[in-house]
Amino acid sequence: MRARPGGMAHRTGAVSDMPLQDRRREDIWFPQSFFRLRIASARQIDEVNASGGIAVNFSRTGSGAADIEIEGTQTASLSFWSTRSSSGFLTVPKFNADLLTLRFVESGRMIRRDSGREHLGSGGYAMLVAFEEMRNEEASGDFAAVSGTISRASLMASYEVLEGAPHGAFPQLEPVAPMDTPPMRALHLSFRALQARLRRAGIQSDLFRTLLEEILSYQLLTAWPGKKPHREAKRVSRHSHHLGRALDYIDGHLSQLLRLSDIAAAAGISVRSLQISFQAELGRTPTQVIADRRLDAAHRDLAGGSDDAVGAVARRWGFTHMGDFGRRYRERFGCTPTQTRRGRGS
Repeated sequence: MRARPGGMAHRTGAVSDMPLQDRRREDIWFPQSFFRLRIASARQIDEVNASGGIAVNFSRTGSGAADIEIEGTQTASLSFWSTRSSSGFLTVPKFNADLLTLRFVESGRMIRRDSGREHLGSGGYAMLVAFEEMRNEEASGDFAAVSGTISRASLMASYEVLEGAPHGAFPQLEPVAPMDTPPMRALHLSFRALQARLRRAGIQSDLFRTLLEEILSYQLLTAWPGKKPHREAKRVSRHSHHLGRALDYIDGHLSQLLRLSDIAAAAGISVRSLQISFQAELGRTPTQVIADRRLDAAHRDLAGGSDDAVGAVARRWGFTHMGDFGRRYRERFGCTPTQTRRGRGS
């Protein structure tokens, strides 16, 4: 199923009459750098369900006209989307996947039915469920939410790094949680901001995608109420020593994929202690420092007489979205990349 930008959902290609359980997963779901669905009739619901592209089937909850709008971006391990509906709807998963679904309900309410249980999420509450456990979800009228999926493997890896040792059991998190604490509000705002940014840029080839997944895993694990509280990591006393080792590692791998877990391992501390150290001594997060140093590297290339195109320099240092690169560059250096190349910037 593909959607015409700014228009109504429509089909491309033939629709299979094969039973859903006999069709390949790639026939009913596929990565999309950006998709938009606007559903206003029962016919369009049938087209969306038959054509594939997203992971659930839709149905109406009443006899009135459908009104559903969804837009977002999706990959096999990380997805973000926003949903708005004045009519309400019911969704049923098309297949099982080793993913966790997070939903921040901003208005209306949603009932999620798992294996023998029901959970109600209303405006101001967030919902979390393993995709494989979800039976269906029913949204009310005047419903709005921002949602995402993250792989169980990524979350488990981050959990083990935060705890400082391997754990056989997956962390036990509450299925419904209020969004009124500062960490949960920050997590909600992160999803909202990422959904808006990725609406423009997508995440298919972004060098930061894996790092983004890791950061969101850490943020989720520290913000979301757990049935079993996590152990507090011990704060290290020699921040400067470890910080220097972390910065040396970053500088030595600036043009490569950088993971927080790898930086922390090189510094000899946990990820949580790494974050504390950066914030305490630099007033910046590790991700902000990485971005700044990559911008500095791009600035040196442009100011030093490199013949490469501005886009090539940006990509060399991990910036795949030129609009985002230009905005960050102007904020840091007070001029555009082109002005630096022409000698008008500092």
